[in-house]
Amino acid sequence: MNAGVIAEESRLALSVAIGRGPKKVIELNKKDLHPALTFAHRRTNASAEVEIASYRRVVDNLLRDDKWQPRQVFVSSPKAGDGKTSTAFNLAWALSMQQKSVLLIELNFARPRFRSVLGDLRIRYGLDGALQGSAKPEDSVFSLGDSGLHVSAVRDALDKSGIKRRLPSLSNFIGWASESYEWLVFDCPPVLSSGWTGWFRENANPVLMVVRAHKTPLLEVRRAAQQLGPSLKGTLLNDADQ
Repeated sequence: MNAGVIAEESRLALSVAIGRGPKKVIELNKKDLHPALTFAHRRTNASAEVEIASYRRVVDNLLRDDKWQPRQVFVSSPKAGDGKTSTAFNLAWALSMQQKSVLLIELNFARPRFRSVLGDLRIRYGLDGALQGSAKPEDSVFSLGDSGLHVSAVRDALDKSGIKRRLPSLSNFIGWASESYEWLVFDCPPVLSSGWTGWFRENANPVLMVVRAHKTPLLEVRRAAQQLGPSLKGTLLNDADQ
C-alpha cells in the first residue's frame, strides 16, 4: 500500500493506492488525531513552536552523532505512560523534514497504538500481515505528510503465540526497510514490560529511552537503564522544564 498525504488546515487526506487499482482517499479530521502529534497538527502557537524546536535539536544531534549507526533509533521507555509513541511519531516526522526518507515502524504488537493516535485509521495491510507473509513489506507501508515520512503499523493486536510466530521474520523486514529508507525509527514495547522479549534484548540497538520528567520513578529509570546496558545511547525527557 502506497500513500501520499495532502495536509490542509483542518483535515489530513491520505491518498492510498491499493494494489494496482485506483487510489482511495481517506480524509482524517485533525481533531481526531492525538493532540501530542505536534507535527501532524502543524500548530503555530508558542508552545508548539517550542516543542518543534526541541525535536529539531534532537534530530540535529542524531545526524551528527556516530553512535546512531546503523541509522536506526529504537524508541522505548521504562513503562507505559511516558509518551513513547507520540515521541516516536514526532521524532520520525522531524527527521523526515531534514530531507531524509524515514520509516516509522510499530513494534508494540500486543498493544498497538498507531491506528488509534491517527483517529482509528483503517488500513488493509499491517506489519503483522507482512511478517506473516500475507502481504509484501511495501504493502504494509503508508506515507504521512509531504516530507518523506512513511509508517508501518500493526493492524491487529497479537497474543503471545502470535508474536512468537512472527518475530523470526522481523529481521528480514528490517533488512528490506534498511535498503529502502535512510532512517528507521521503531516504537518498541516498554523495557520493563513482558513485551520486551528476548528479540528486543538481542536486537534493539541503539535505544533512545523516553522518560516523563517529574513522573517516571527514578527506580524504574535505573532498572530500565541497567537492563538496556550499552544498547542505551540516549534519554529524552518529556514535559521537562525549559
